[in-house]
Amino acid sequence: MIDLSVDDAGDAGTLTLSGGITIQHAAQLKDTLLEGISAAKGLVIDLSEVDRVDLSAIQLLFAAHRGLNDKGKSLTVAGTIPEAWHNAVKESGYSGSMNADDTTGLWTGEGK
Repeated sequence: MIDLSVDDAGDAGTLTLSGGITIQHAAQLKDTLLEGISAAKGLVIDLSEVDRVDLSAIQLLFAAHRGLNDKGKSLTVAGTIPEAWHNAVKESGYSGSMNADDTTGLWTGEGK
């Protein structure tokens, strides 16, 4: 499931992802991320209920994170980052890809 809500002031958007986030969801995830990036000053992502992730989701969220950083907007994480996410980041070669720009823990490839 992919669900985006943006507060009335446009300050914060919350993107909640659950279940499997795979290539079958890529178009919807891309559109939702673009909407969130343009509508809000910052984006909060909740991955705590995600149980499957593939490379397409990793690439889209990485691009969104970069895009937010480039626009001076923030990306934060709500809840626990699931092991499925960390494993996918590690297996796809994205571990450490944000370097010092990763204050979220999304790109370490390690659980907290």
